[in-house]
Amino acid sequence: MWLSFLDESGNTGRKLDDPDQPIHWMAAVLVPEDKVLSLTLALDGVVAGIGGIPVETELHGAELFGGDGLWKGVNPAARVTAYEAALGLLAPNECVVAHSSIAKQRLAGSNSIATSPHVMAFQFLVEKLDRLAQQQADPLRQRLLLIADETDEHDAFQVDLINDMQRKAAGIGGGGMLTRVLDTVHFVDSKKSRGVQLADLVAYALNRNNRSRKKALPSRGDLAIQRMVDEHVHPVVRTYRSTWPS
Repeated sequence: MWLSFLDESGNTGRKLDDPDQPIHWMAAVLVPEDKVLSLTLALDGVVAGIGGIPVETELHGAELFGGDGLWKGVNPAARVTAYEAALGLLAPNECVVAHSSIAKQRLAGSNSIATSPHVMAFQFLVEKLDRLAQQQADPLRQRLLLIADETDEHDAFQVDLINDMQRKAAGIGGGGMLTRVLDTVHFVDSKKSRGVQLADLVAYALNRNNRSRKKALPSRGDLAIQRMVDEHVHPVVRTYRSTWPS
């Protein structure tokens, strides 16, 4: 079974016209159940390798890369090294990445929670995950459990959406039924889940990579993210939903 950890980047709520965050990204890191513990311990080791912060410090993309929160004051080179070390654990632990993205400005005028960028990205991503699981030759990887960062605002709606999609074609566009998603979506505090933290690192990296490649003069930080995405994320991406609406 896959444990599918989900998180997002670029969330501005119902503010859909933020020029600095035009796209809402959601990423999933699928981890084989027998690799979850080893991955968690390895991510603990990434944090433990940096002096001056508690070993339980959360690996949060924006804070780690930007030097905010408990990462404030940590040498930038050390933070980049930690970020890359975390992403470098994807392939050795047989992880798979999937992602979806929503162009928020194109949703202007919609006030329904069903058409919020977060819920739409979630629906499209889960549809992709279900189809990916259907294609697996290994019977042990034909089922997945969804584990997401708790947000409060959308949690109940997402649970209902999954329940509906397991019973009929539901959601925006009435996509296919879910046949490989076990139970419902389980929400956890990201501070307690290294898997969700890794999904956050992937989502932030994809978001910043997308924006930085459109710059005429990308910063050193932009170039570092681009390299990490090219070397550690893109090689393990197995499915994605192109930015919607196109």
